Amino acid sequence: MSRRLPLFLVALACLALLALPAACGKTASSSSTPAVDDDASPVDDDDNDDNDDNDDASPGDDDLSPTDDDDDATPDNYLAPWPQSNVEPRDYNESGDAGPLRQKAQAYDAWHIQWHQPFYGGSVITLFTDATRTTVASYTDEGDSSIWTGTFLGSEAMRYYVTNDADAKTDAIAMVATLDGHLQVTGRPGFIARYRAPKDSLAYPGDAACEADSTCHVVTSGPYAGDFWYGATSRDQYTGWMFGMVMAYDLLDDAPTKKLIVADVTEVVHALIQQNWLIVDVNGQPSATAPEILLPMQITWLTIAYHLTGSDEFATPLKNMLLDKERILFELSTLNIMNRYLQYYGNNLSHTNWYTLLRLGKVYFSAADYDWFQNLYVNTDETFAHLSHNAWFNGIYMSQGPYAPSPGDPCQTQLVQDLTAFFPAPNVSYALPARTGYTLDPMSVFLYNVMTEYPILQKIMGYVQEQAEDAFPVPQQCSTDFLWQRDPFVITACGVDDPAYVNPGVDYLIGYWLAEYHKYVTKDM
Repeated sequence: MSRRLPLFLVALACLALLALPAACGKTASSSSTPAVDDDASPVDDDDNDDNDDNDDASPGDDDLSPTDDDDDATPDNYLAPWPQSNVEPRDYNESGDAGPLRQKAQAYDAWHIQWHQPFYGGSVITLFTDATRTTVASYTDEGDSSIWTGTFLGSEAMRYYVTNDADAKTDAIAMVATLDGHLQVTGRPGFIARYRAPKDSLAYPGDAACEADSTCHVVTSGPYAGDFWYGATSRDQYTGWMFGMVMAYDLLDDAPTKKLIVADVTEVVHALIQQNWLIVDVNGQPSATAPEILLPMQITWLTIAYHLTGSDEFATPLKNMLLDKERILFELSTLNIMNRYLQYYGNNLSHTNWYTLLRLGKVYFSAADYDWFQNLYVNTDETFAHLSHNAWFNGIYMSQGPYAPSPGDPCQTQLVQDLTAFFPAPNVSYALPARTGYTLDPMSVFLYNVMTEYPILQKIMGYVQEQAEDAFPVPQQCSTDFLWQRDPFVITACGVDDPAYVNPGVDYLIGYWLAEYHKYVTKDM
């Protein structure tokens, strides 16, 4: 084994050198520019000769701090004064009839509001009694309700901003109240439930099942008496919750809702800081599922909290993270060379946070810091996800990446292609046979062979299957609750035909309304 095991290390090295995204528009430029030397001292770190920075009052020195490692006109930890704003100009053309893409979005919005946000509004998968889809038998996927409710809230906020539709505003305000309920029902400051509903509802699993499930809680007193909720909340649920809240804050014109969002986000981020960036459950222990808030999430949520409040409580740690010396930590924490083959859903979490960090970072960070973070996004999370038949990721790249539209641009072409090919509402469960006519991805074959020969690697990292080299179009991707978080390179048969099992359609809605909000598609398309 000692003679052949290094093959696995070779695999990791090869993954680290995967090619950058295929070009659409323009690609990221290097952020490495020669530092301007503030003096001729041999101990000045701008000479790149040691780690000391003996700043002085030389012309061009931005401050006298001994911790300043980049002498120029802008402090190393620059943060723009609060408040700043970065939203699209509200100049959408809503005249004329809706085209096929808008009609599909309207149908999905109607389906979600009628069937997929029962009781207090948390997004769920709905199981009907039969193919007529008129009577609900039960609900499922409650454990992911916070992430998809937040994602849906983001889409509804964009929908309202684009259309000025009163129904969209009403539903978005209701979704903020839903997410507020997910936070308040737990009784622990800053701890968000996965899902909340009345105990006497169809969503409740029953007393025996709830008592046997350590994540199931029944509230017996206080303002939420008679409710039940699920805990063991993970960072993915917080990711969707934070995304929805900040989009609603920026795009809704409702003062009470904005006030509620500020209070809730402040409570959550304050608690996370106090808990050393761990999600702590009601038992006082770290959540049983993914409680560690990763560094890219930390800086994103601090930026959101600062954007909403301007508070030094959030500005101070945010400035510390913006120091150039912290960049190596971000580079290490964004290494995702295995997300192409394992835990593909992590790409959705990272893209969701990148969207907000870059959108707000553009107005709050220095130009140098913004460029550096944008390059980091392009060179890590956007690598293998680029042009992978994922309308959500594509829209994030087009709106927040180094993108410039051009005639015949493949990003624009694929965005419209994927939205057009997306299944019409309702999004029922379907089966796919094994795909044909593809070329195997050579790295997946290599990793599959290595892990087959050394099963211990499967226990450490998970199982890698052979995959296609190129992403499959939307109709050839497996049926799921949120298409954009699933691996588009899967070649094996998947899913079942079940017209009574209906996914909520949040995936189409966020893909479409993001594209409409950023003006990559129009009402008539």
